[in-house]
Amino acid sequence: MKRLLSHYKSTLSLGIPVILAQMGQISVGIVDNMMIGHVGTQELAAASFANTIFGLTLIFGMGFSFIFTPLIGEAFGQQQHQRIGLLLKNGLVSSLLVGLGMISLLLVTSLMMDRMGQPMEIVPASRSYLLILTSTVLPMMLFYTFKQFAEGIGDTRTSMVVMLVANVVNVIGNYIFINGYLGMPEMGLMGAGIGTVMARITMMVGAIGCFVYRNHMKVFVTPFKQAQVIVSELKEMAKMGIPLGAQTVMEASAFGLSTVMMGWTGAVGLAAHQVAISISTLGFMIYQGIGAATTIRISFLRGKLDFEGIKDASIASIHITMGLVLILASFFLITSNWLPTLYTDDHSVIMLASSFMLVLAAYQLPDAMQIILASMLRAMSDVKIPAVITFISYFIISLPAGYLMTFQLGVGEIGIWYGFPIGLTICSTLFIFRFLFVLKEKRKKTVAQYQL
Repeated sequence: MKRLLSHYKSTLSLGIPVILAQMGQISVGIVDNMMIGHVGTQELAAASFANTIFGLTLIFGMGFSFIFTPLIGEAFGQQQHQRIGLLLKNGLVSSLLVGLGMISLLLVTSLMMDRMGQPMEIVPASRSYLLILTSTVLPMMLFYTFKQFAEGIGDTRTSMVVMLVANVVNVIGNYIFINGYLGMPEMGLMGAGIGTVMARITMMVGAIGCFVYRNHMKVFVTPFKQAQVIVSELKEMAKMGIPLGAQTVMEASAFGLSTVMMGWTGAVGLAAHQVAISISTLGFMIYQGIGAATTIRISFLRGKLDFEGIKDASIASIHITMGLVLILASFFLITSNWLPTLYTDDHSVIMLASSFMLVLAAYQLPDAMQIILASMLRAMSDVKIPAVITFISYFIISLPAGYLMTFQLGVGEIGIWYGFPIGLTICSTLFIFRFLFVLKEKRKKTVAQYQL
């Protein structure tokens, strides 16, 4: 136990700033939904539809950027500053290319929104809102790249500060443009979109400014300027980043595509689903914060070839996560009847969202475990097999199970939510076996290299 204490401390030291930043971001998302929900149920449903489509696309970009943390972390563990500059420059180029692809996909999707089985009355507002969100793709991709670079060198506080400042900008923008204050027109849902644009531009500018002016990052400016864009590096990043982005999307698709299915049940089900999904992100982002810290720790230790350290760091992260699961599951159970009332006054929406939250509490453990284990595998640069596991767990098992229970067995809207714990449990179990296998193989390979 004593040898784990340093890992507890290091993981929490790295993870808490990420958690605070994520919670700040989540709180703004919750405030967004609350403000939109009080404009009207139709507006909340329209935002849900647009956010689901945009969120799935942006999550791919975020997942793609995740690969930079273990690559930079391993180089930082070996003090290879020139290599870090090269990785950052090529990472920015690859992220912009991916971002352009994401924009093209979103523009095409916006033309097809009226063919997705959603209530027709919400489609025009959803389309306009989606187009506003699409304008934020490139700023977000640049921010994500700088964020993963900062985490790769062990700095999780800078991104926290930038995100929290941007969150304040978002709330202020929403307040002004949704309600029409300070001489601005009352714009409702579109005003929330403008607030989001302001926040994400703030994130991009803040990340670039920190890289150029903060002392511990300035040492990488010269290696960054000297680095060349190399096609082979771009290909390698795509080879690792695309499966990781796909895995992240598939993970979120169990929730995102369930929103599309929920839309088939009507506007009340869709609004309740959006409320519960919005609340669920609180746990998801907290676990992601510990996951980010775990990736950083294991990347450093991998660069030093410290496999015993990797094992201990992994155990420490799991212990921390299980403690968080106990707290969050209890919180969701206790507040299941109250939290939905903060979003809407519609009694039907409140009752349905409360029932969804009971399922949310039940699947906290497998959800948390699959996030942490995915972070461990990412730190070991293992991305392809986890993507396959994710696909099977969610697309072959979770989503079909939810569809079957809701539309074939007559369980009702909650049947879609019953599919979540099934997929998450299978995914987390398979990830455990995969990580143990990868760790064993990496250790054997390293021993064999030293023997030669």
